[in-house]
Amino acid sequence: MTSGTPTAASPRARRPWAGVVRWLLWFLWPALGLIALHAIASIFILPLAGDPETVSLAEWIGLLWCAASAAPAIVMIVKVFKALGMLRRRLGWLTRSEQRLAASALAYQQGFERAAELKARLVAGGEPVRLTVWDVMLEPGETLLMEASLQYSRWYGTDAVYTHTSTFAVGRPSFVAGALVGDAIGNAIARSNAVSEARTIWREQQNCRTLVTDRRILCRTSDQWLSFYYGGVMASHPDVQGATLILEFSDTAALRLHGVDGPGLCVFVTALLQGRQSLEAHPALGPLALAHAQA
Repeated sequence: MTSGTPTAASPRARRPWAGVVRWLLWFLWPALGLIALHAIASIFILPLAGDPETVSLAEWIGLLWCAASAAPAIVMIVKVFKALGMLRRRLGWLTRSEQRLAASALAYQQGFERAAELKARLVAGGEPVRLTVWDVMLEPGETLLMEASLQYSRWYGTDAVYTHTSTFAVGRPSFVAGALVGDAIGNAIARSNAVSEARTIWREQQNCRTLVTDRRILCRTSDQWLSFYYGGVMASHPDVQGATLILEFSDTAALRLHGVDGPGLCVFVTALLQGRQSLEAHPALGPLALAHAQA
């Protein structure tokens, strides 16, 4: 991971004044544009104002000049507000939304680092920490390895039904035409809704309590506990940088789990599906090794 700190060999280190000049030019060009427009107005527009035959032309030119001169001023104001926002964030004065984003980014980074440590420990032959759960009945001999709150979703479509309706209208031509148009619009909306409901997308999106054992993944959805056994997995798609794991099954819809502990979930499931030796060779887990080496 590269650092943003200038080194002795970098151009920024050789020219420490380059950043200052760049900031000055950032604010200077709108001001120079405004001064240039005023100079043009003084040379070309004001002399026309004294001639009655060219008053109308001068007015039009004056309006164009006002519009053109407002643009650099607006740009300068926007840049000033952006600069103040950057200064505020550098000083640590964050809004509530920025604080939430910063806290979320920190949590994901810590989850990634925990996953990197977990992978290194498993590769070295270490054992994961066995957890205990009291409210969920595990199978005899089943070991709980991880418990987390993750975003749950499933990949499938639905058998949407679309019914075409026709209206028989009697009366004035305008009334009949209006009824036919309304009927066509209603059918179009119903057909569009049916197509949208039938397409295959990620559905049932929700946060759920997730338990990872040495045999399965248990998810507590809004209405029930669901078990996804590793024996039924047809394909696994771990994404440690995206904190997401997607599992495809032979007998049910694909499962997607995402969250702060998503990288750790990828490590556990990959080791359980393909063995611990796969942790070093699996390309999707490569970023974890790099993060652990730089820690």
